Amino acid sequence: MSRGNVLDSGDLPDVAMVFGGDGAMHRVLPWLAHSQTPLLVVPMGSANDFARCIGIPNQVAALRAWRRYLDRGDNVRSVDLGVVRPMARPEPGELEPIDSKTFADANGRIARPSSPLGPVIMRRDLLRSEESAEDQRMIYFGGIAGLGLDAETNRRANRMPGWLRRHGGYILAALQGLVGYAPPTLSLHSFGAFGQETCLHGPVLLTAIGNSPEYGSGIRMLPQAQLDDGQLDLCFVPAMSKTRVLYHFHRLYSGTHPQVPMVRYFRSRQVFLETEAPVPIYADGEYLCETPAEISVAPKALRVIVP
Repeated sequence: MSRGNVLDSGDLPDVAMVFGGDGAMHRVLPWLAHSQTPLLVVPMGSANDFARCIGIPNQVAALRAWRRYLDRGDNVRSVDLGVVRPMARPEPGELEPIDSKTFADANGRIARPSSPLGPVIMRRDLLRSEESAEDQRMIYFGGIAGLGLDAETNRRANRMPGWLRRHGGYILAALQGLVGYAPPTLSLHSFGAFGQETCLHGPVLLTAIGNSPEYGSGIRMLPQAQLDDGQLDLCFVPAMSKTRVLYHFHRLYSGTHPQVPMVRYFRSRQVFLETEAPVPIYADGEYLCETPAEISVAPKALRVIVP
């Protein structure tokens, strides 16, 4: 199996193989999530962060893992997946379609509304149905989901040739995106494994949420993340001056940026993201949806072949 959506959910193979990078892996997750089919990732993409995080840094390691699987079959590991659920955003005026409101007068009488209530109630019910349908649409990801400068970097990097992305293209895209970046105002509500709640609000440089430590060809955005701990790691970086961003930029590769006092780093099982205007969310190098959205964890949802 290679790039693209090529599987039917009712006819999964005994083993699935992906020859590519994070994006190719991402495209098969809808079929493999919560299945018994193990996945072998052969890193041939521009970043290959997911393969590296499961111990397959190159094609030689992938071949070694495959031979062991054929010989003994004892090298299958279950890892978590992230789940993004887009949430409907009501259109302006959608919830108040009545021309005149019906309040009781001084004698307790209620005047007849100028607009018939039947269509109004139907429109409200349709909106709720649409929201319910959107809530059920799940988008799986294997690595890190992000918004803000994170998403802008992905958008720019995806326009670059693969050879450039493999050789510093993500850093170049981040620096280019930083030049004209306007921080969105984000409201974040997080719920942890033991009921703890975290609420953050304000202009944001970037927010990254995921299962694996790195993305962007080795950027250690979530250095403490584990693929199978049943939780998401979250890094919230508030808006700061461009000079300060450049000063701390080197910390991303060493994974020491959580030590910066204004950076918030914690774990969560469920996160709600909302912005004043819709902003894109990317994961595994791919566009997923726009805010508002819910991000949660699906424990042990994917079986992968490891060396």
